[in-house]
Amino acid sequence: MRRVVLRIDKLMEKHELNQGEFSEKVGIRPAAISQLSRNHVVRISIEHLDRIVNTFEIDDINEIIEIISD
Repeated sequence: MRRVVLRIDKLMEKHELNQGEFSEKVGIRPAAISQLSRNHVVRISIEHLDRIVNTFEIDDINEIIEIISD
């Protein structure tokens, strides 16, 4: 079975940011960043994706979203 996973934790590692720093940088509540980084979300806001993409100048969606097989 395939599933979609967020790679927010990998993005934080890449930029050497903890959740608080990441939250402040992108302007998203710390609780939301915590949920996103642990993949504990049912829906993700396009606004949140926009903020992350623009803050880190991401051109490839694969940097933040991945499809994996279990």
